[in-house]
Amino acid sequence: MGMFLRRGPAPHITRMSVLEIGQTIKLNLNGTPWDWLIVHQGLPSSIYDASCDGTWLLLKNIYDKRQWNSFNANKLESSEIHSYLNGDFQNLFDSNIKRAIKQVKIPYRKNGGSDGTDQSGANGLLTKSFLLSGYEVGWTGSNNSYFPVDGAKLDYFTASIGGNSKRIANLNGSATYWWLRSPFTGNTSYVWFVKSDGDYSGNVTSVSRGFRPAIILPSDMLVTDDMLAA
Repeated sequence: MGMFLRRGPAPHITRMSVLEIGQTIKLNLNGTPWDWLIVHQGLPSSIYDASCDGTWLLLKNIYDKRQWNSFNANKLESSEIHSYLNGDFQNLFDSNIKRAIKQVKIPYRKNGGSDGTDQSGANGLLTKSFLLSGYEVGWTGSNNSYFPVDGAKLDYFTASIGGNSKRIANLNGSATYWWLRSPFTGNTSYVWFVKSDGDYSGNVTSVSRGFRPAIILPSDMLVTDDMLAA
C-alpha cells in the first residue's frame, strides 16, 4: 500500500514488516500525532485467527480515562469500552489509516468472567481497535489463576530485561493505571488492569481507568520517514 506519498522529492519509504519491536511510529488522533509502539510482527501464536497476522501497534501513552462499563458487568463483547474503540475512537484516525486498520478476530473471554468461556481462532471477537489482554502483556494463569487464557505474550513484552517497566504508561506525564480487556474469571464485575508501577490488579468495570488501544496494520503497508519517531 503506497499510502503516504506526497508531491515533491520522493520520501524514503519503509515496509511495516521490517520495523523493529519497540520502534515507534507516529499516527494522528484527531489531527494530533501520537507515538505508537511496534509490539509484535505476525501472529503471536496459533490461538489467533489468521486475520491477526500483521504489524501490531500499541499506543505508547494513555489516551484518556474511561469506564470499561458504566454498570458492573465484565462482558467484553457488549462493553462500552469495546463499542467506543470501534466507533468514536476509530473516527479519530486520519482517513487513510482508518481504512488500513485491519478488522481482526482476537481471543477473548465470551460472556464475561465467571459466566464465560475463553474463545480463540475464528471464534474470536471481531474488532479493529482493542485493549490488550493479560496474557499479551506477559502474565499467565501461573501469575494469577483468575486470568483468562485470552491471548499470548507479544514480542515487546518477552524481553529478558524490563519486567514491569515495559508495561508502565503515562497520562499527561504521570504513570497511570490502564485497562486490559481481560475479565477477572472469578466474578462478573471485575476486570484486570495495569497499575502505575507495571504490576497487575483488578477492579469493577465502572471505575475510570486509562486506556491505550492496540491496532493491527497490514505488514506490507508502507510508511515514510516523517512517520518514524526519532
